[in-house]
Amino acid sequence: MRFVPSFFCDGTPVSLADPDLPPVVVYPIAAEHRAAASGTDGSLAELMGPTRAAVLAALRHSASTTQLATRLHASLASMSRHTKTLRQAGLITSTRRGPAVLHGLTPLGRRLLDGG
Repeated sequence: MRFVPSFFCDGTPVSLADPDLPPVVVYPIAAEHRAAASGTDGSLAELMGPTRAAVLAALRHSASTTQLATRLHASLASMSRHTKTLRQAGLITSTRRGPAVLHGLTPLGRRLLDGG
């Protein structure tokens, strides 16, 4: 069996089966590696803390609170607090979609994440 880390895997590992190939499990890379791979140089984490910087980086692709908690291996309560702070700072937006809340970057949040 082959295990393959992936930047694009979203939360839950995915198994791939092809009768002609060995089985493969694709799993998400760790949050600290995801932030490094996303192009942040660490100064953003120094400014706002590593978890909030990781949440901001994870929101390059919109996500629900549950998806963020899964991606970053954190509790729902922790994600709710961090998204509230980021929303109040004008860095993300939050929109209720049925029972879930979907978060995304604002233009300001994207500029901060992209370094300018």
